[in-house]
Amino acid sequence: MHVPLKDLMFEMRSLEPFPGVAARVLEVAGQEEVVPSELIELVQTDPGITSKVLKLCNSAYYGFQREIASLHEAGNLLGVTTLVNLVLTSSASKYFRDYGSAKDRSMENRWEQCVSNAIGARLIARRHMKVDPDRAYTAGLLENIGHLVLDRFLDEAIDEIRGMALSGTDLIEAERQVLGLHHAEIGARLTARWSLPEVLVEVIRHHHEPELAGSDAALAATIHLAEILTQDLAKATGSEELRYSINIKALELTGLQLGDLTLLSEQLEAEMALAKEFING
Repeated sequence: MHVPLKDLMFEMRSLEPFPGVAARVLEVAGQEEVVPSELIELVQTDPGITSKVLKLCNSAYYGFQREIASLHEAGNLLGVTTLVNLVLTSSASKYFRDYGSAKDRSMENRWEQCVSNAIGARLIARRHMKVDPDRAYTAGLLENIGHLVLDRFLDEAIDEIRGMALSGTDLIEAERQVLGLHHAEIGARLTARWSLPEVLVEVIRHHHEPELAGSDAALAATIHLAEILTQDLAKATGSEELRYSINIKALELTGLQLGDLTLLSEQLEAEMALAKEFING
């Protein structure tokens, strides 16, 4: 079965738009001179996102000894870029949790993988210091957003892709053969439709082939390796199904070695143990 591209695009259009506040926060945060109060006032226009951000600020992951009661306080303690990432985390979670399909547990697993990718990307960026860790978190969080379209609308296609992969076809190639394009391209088209920054669109599109991401190749490589760490963590916990292959060029672009990934996997496991509020909140 080959899924017609027009059908895929139709299903993509049926997804709810990315929250306007979150998209605007990304736009403002990308400006050269960002006024923290402007971001905070913008976030506060959405009470739902504000409450979720405050809940995450007060989670065990950050470990503050006292309750954070306002976004201004959160911005002072965590910094603007971390605050932006909390806004994105709160906004992205709705696609996996608030608007789950009949396969709610599958959607929960996808969301956990997204959080793991985000935290893993930040860890990797801190290790090689070639890209901003907070920027890596954002890109890692959204890199597999294309799976939403597959998981929610294309059950038969997923089964065929899985069957081909289990028979030895590379997973990315199986997606190409069945869909005409892979999940990374779907994610890029979706984020472009949401008018998210072009840098995010580009690294999402090329995160399995980071060498094609031009000036953002190191960022694309970072989130690619974060997905490898997430897959390693899933294997360790017995929840792994299928794996995407590691692109060795991602190691070259970041200057990391396979041994570095082993150490980073251990760090990711420890951080994910503290991140339950991010997954369940």
